[in-house]
Amino acid sequence: MLLRDLVLGRESPWAELYDPARKNLRAVLPFARENLNVAAEYSDWLRPGEVDDESKIEPGMGAVIRKGLSKIAVYRDSSNQLHQLSAVCTHLGCIVSWNALEQSWDCPCHGSRFSPDGKVLNGPAIRSLEPVPSAVRK
Repeated sequence: MLLRDLVLGRESPWAELYDPARKNLRAVLPFARENLNVAAEYSDWLRPGEVDDESKIEPGMGAVIRKGLSKIAVYRDSSNQLHQLSAVCTHLGCIVSWNALEQSWDCPCHGSRFSPDGKVLNGPAIRSLEPVPSAVRK
């Protein structure tokens, strides 16, 4: 109805409701609350890792470890092999955390999910987690 009226150059009672520039004061508080939550998630950059040593990670589990200024997502597979990736989400840079139930790395900021080896399972991220340079692994 709105599109028909716009094409025909007529006034439409729907125009104000669907105007992209409309102001909705009821949305201000939820919008601010959500953005404060995202900002708080970035404080993970300042916190220590979930464990201080890879030896504390059981097979089939993952944890974030701090190595200097880097946050490393470490997963130990069922054959006891360690897989180390950057814990920085490739969408907007929040720190991922291990989801033991889903066996995935999850980003708390916007919901991206990554497989244990860092491949994107769900967006908004479109790139896999980055491999950790060998200099940081030591």
